Amino acid sequence: MSATLESILRKHQMKHLFEAKRCKKNWGKISGFVVDVSESLILLQRCDWDTFQFNGYSVIRSEDVASYRFFDKKEYWKFRAAQHFKLKPKAPAGVLISSLPVLLESAAKIFPLLTIHREKINSEVCYIGKLTAVSRKTFTIEDLNCNAEWTGPRQFKFSDVTLVDFGGGYENALAVTAPKQK
Repeated sequence: MSATLESILRKHQMKHLFEAKRCKKNWGKISGFVVDVSESLILLQRCDWDTFQFNGYSVIRSEDVASYRFFDKKEYWKFRAAQHFKLKPKAPAGVLISSLPVLLESAAKIFPLLTIHREKINSEVCYIGKLTAVSRKTFTIEDLNCNAEWTGPRQFKFSDVTLVDFGGGYENALAVTAPKQK
């Protein structure tokens, strides 16, 4: 991450809503409060624009940020809405973002499911599951499909991961409705 972007993110950390447009057109925008920053990763507490409520956390790679903005002035309606609804971001205790392996291992200790995105490969598909193994270049999750059915282990390369989500309503709903693993 450039020193400039990192310092800008730290200046606004935990204070202002952030929106980033990511590299590829179909990757879309991501919004929330920056709650932590490392050399290569940005941890956001996601904000749902429809309800102005928090909805879990996302970690993006700083290299994928094409453009960004902060809603830090009263002229922005999103700034006023965040104030009205008294949004106070909170970093998830114990989640570390010094590297992707460290992120996954620390988040998996706190959150029951992780959502893995590999948008360079297919921006339409994500994988949700429990972290079961980590090696030098890969990691494995016990995969859970959209019907809350366990489908077996799935291995990924760290280099393919573009976005990781955890602690959101969808992950939490799957976690409490999925059958117990044998």
